[in-house]
Amino acid sequence: RILLLLGFIFYSFPSSAKTINVTGKYSHGSEISAKEGCESALQEAKNEAARKIGVKISSETTQKCSEIEGKSNCERNQFYLSTFNAEFTNLEVLDKKQKTETLNDDEIRYICEIEIVANVELIEQITDPNFDFNAKLNSYNFKSGDKLNMEIEVNTPMYLTIFQFLPYERKGNQVHKLFPNKREENNYIKNKITLPYNAKYEVYFPETVDKKNIDEYLIFLGSEKEIKWLDQYNTIYDLKSTIIRSKYKMKKKDEQYTIYN
Repeated sequence: RILLLLGFIFYSFPSSAKTINVTGKYSHGSEISAKEGCESALQEAKNEAARKIGVKISSETTQKCSEIEGKSNCERNQFYLSTFNAEFTNLEVLDKKQKTETLNDDEIRYICEIEIVANVELIEQITDPNFDFNAKLNSYNFKSGDKLNMEIEVNTPMYLTIFQFLPYERKGNQVHKLFPNKREENNYIKNKITLPYNAKYEVYFPETVDKKNIDEYLIFLGSEKEIKWLDQYNTIYDLKSTIIRSKYKMKKKDEQYTIYN
């Protein structure tokens, strides 16, 4: 876990909706509950629906995922972010199946399959070269205790907000605001800024995760007007909902980083 996140989106009007019927499947061990497994299966179904209307993971992201363990988790998390480009309405769960299977090493796997039907709309992205920014982290691979720094450069003044997305978080809030904060309140960026400027950002590996490494994300949001964001959101979709409802011009960028235990 750390204190940060990057991507690129302008929201305007969604295109015409398509009715999509898909099935999502999720397999897991006893480390998570059956309820959580089925929640992940539902997310897999939504990811597949998003793929069918044209939402894609960039080739650069695919390469990054292939470089770390847990590639499937990495790609699934990327679709969590990519589905910012899709809006789901009238979603209905048609069927849910739960079963178990025993692997060769006698390990028991729990499987949940969920079939859904939903109206899915692809949200168009508006590219405006006059409202843009770049963000660069000091590294994309960390160990606990490492310091995190970043440089942000804008081509026009804007209000910058940074969120940290923890996709592995099951019991608490998945999205936390990193910047602005109590020690760094001024988030009106006129040209270039280096963070932190009055605080310390430190990466740490979450104690509740039993893995060799995990991937987390920083979400950078540049807006033409100041927005009173919440300090935390329960899921990435709660944040997405707030972004879609915003009436202001906004640019979104997200970036993945990996923490090694």
